[in-house]
Amino acid sequence: MITVGVLVSDRCQASSVFTVTDVIIAANFMLEQYFEGAAPLFEYQLIGPKARVKAYNGCDIGPLVKIKECERPDIVILPGAFESVLTPAHTHSLLSKLEGVFPTLKTWHSEGTVIASICTGNFILAAAQIPSGRTLTCHWASEKTARQLFPDESFDTDKLLVDHGDVVSAGGAMAVSQLVLYLISRFHSRELALATGKLMMIELNLDHQSRFALFSPRKNHKDPLVAKLQVKIESAYQKALNLEAFARDEGIGERQLARRFKQATGETPLSYLQRYRIEKVKMLLESTRRPANSLLMDVGYEDPTSFRRLFKRYTGLTMQEYRSRFTVML
Repeated sequence: MITVGVLVSDRCQASSVFTVTDVIIAANFMLEQYFEGAAPLFEYQLIGPKARVKAYNGCDIGPLVKIKECERPDIVILPGAFESVLTPAHTHSLLSKLEGVFPTLKTWHSEGTVIASICTGNFILAAAQIPSGRTLTCHWASEKTARQLFPDESFDTDKLLVDHGDVVSAGGAMAVSQLVLYLISRFHSRELALATGKLMMIELNLDHQSRFALFSPRKNHKDPLVAKLQVKIESAYQKALNLEAFARDEGIGERQLARRFKQATGETPLSYLQRYRIEKVKMLLESTRRPANSLLMDVGYEDPTSFRRLFKRYTGLTMQEYRSRFTVML
């Protein structure tokens, strides 16, 4: 029997917590029903810093076993601890309220407990200084916050799941089902993971999460010149970007402008234009049946091969694959 502790805290994502327990229950059922009556694989309990908590959707969760009174489990799962869209300051404030659990997690980890984290649960992992610089993932919307709060940690939000053996990191909160199926596969068999997924109607799919990402450029940087260039790029994205002419008109060197733009937005002017165009094509793929090449002309791209390469790099999918997965037309 593998013991699992599911860490639950105030403002957690209730669906993330209960998805863990529901998939575990389903795995135990499938193991008993279809694998020659084997004993249950997992035994779980909800643990936390106090006996009851309130999730951010208002749901009360409890009773919980207080973490300081809990025996060391074989696996600890850290579900989404709070929303992935909070500011760095708000995120830091919430993490500071969880500092009491960090020593226990570190001790358990050092004694052999595998720690698996999802979404903002990865922030607890990083704040407890358990990864030691090894790559983590998190929800793509949390990437900027992650890098600001944990500059010494490595976050790769293109990946849906990263397994270091003793630490397993998964992306957005609803990737929790994929994480638990992965743990079932790792601690028992792929056959049980697939059977559990069929029962729960979850496809075991560890593809990159970049296909879900939306381009949300920084606009709160308070650099008026950069903001002016952003407006120009977005209003004339069908045209080639003449950065040299823009810089000359504004009385600034082209390289200096590019550095300011990168510092303010996290993108070069060219990558900003590319990502903005890709976002426009994604919207057209979702809402129309027009041929892909004609969509490229709409956003000012004359080289289909080059654009398709960029599209695959940023989304992890071909344009046809993206359309088949995300079209909103019946």
